[in-house]
Amino acid sequence: MTWNLQGRVGDWQEREKAIRAHMELIDPDVMMLQESWVENGGPTQAGVLAEMLDRYSVSAERLAGFDRYPAAPYWVVNAIISRWPVELVDAIPLPDEHGVPTWRHVVIAEILRPTSLGGPFRVAGTHLEHGLHRSATRDAQCRALATVLAEAAGPADHRRELPPLVLGGDLNAVPWSDEIRTLTGASTPAVDGFVFVDAWDATGNESRGDTWSAANPRVPSRAVHPNRRLDYVMISWPRARGKGHVESCFLAGTDPINGVWATDHFAVCAEVDL
Repeated sequence: MTWNLQGRVGDWQEREKAIRAHMELIDPDVMMLQESWVENGGPTQAGVLAEMLDRYSVSAERLAGFDRYPAAPYWVVNAIISRWPVELVDAIPLPDEHGVPTWRHVVIAEILRPTSLGGPFRVAGTHLEHGLHRSATRDAQCRALATVLAEAAGPADHRRELPPLVLGGDLNAVPWSDEIRTLTGASTPAVDGFVFVDAWDATGNESRGDTWSAANPRVPSRAVHPNRRLDYVMISWPRARGKGHVESCFLAGTDPINGVWATDHFAVCAEVDL
């Protein structure tokens, strides 16, 4: 599952109850979270949810901006929750089109799944720049993301022997954008011979799959451009034969829980054979 949790916007404590309820209903093995709150020297939302769900978590809290804004009550970062123990591999800032690091970042983790269930695999979560006019920034971030994840996926001459890396995130870009086409190989890849499969497309979904949707009351009624697919689960390629097949891909969080809509994004869930 990948899901933008919308930080502490609005009635966030009631929203968090709805978020947890949806997570319990879907019961995913791994969750990549965006806009997951962290407190300065205090708890993290991923940690709180993981404890409630009897899971494990890592967060990119070291990339929060408390050094610049020490009085901020909280910050939002990317985080990962796992059914199995999880180790933080790295949390890396992503640059803009001028090569300047931004607060946008990728968090990479090793999921320590037992050998009896298939063994460890790697996942990554990210959240790219927003704004209709920021395609150039997102494209630079996607190119940096591909470079970082190609390294995390293992040596190029061994990737066909390894399970794929699974990427989940709010990419703030539609499927036909330059930046997504770069990631999926629909245009020249950022890293030669390394691309990602979009789980939504791979399963032959015929609907648009909008994750930022006017059907969600938390999306502003006069949003500049509602009804877009901005959130993705992607699987790296090349990879070991028989690994990475997408069994299904669907949206979650598309209904309120006890009258509460969880966040302004729908979650994307994918069943991936790893």
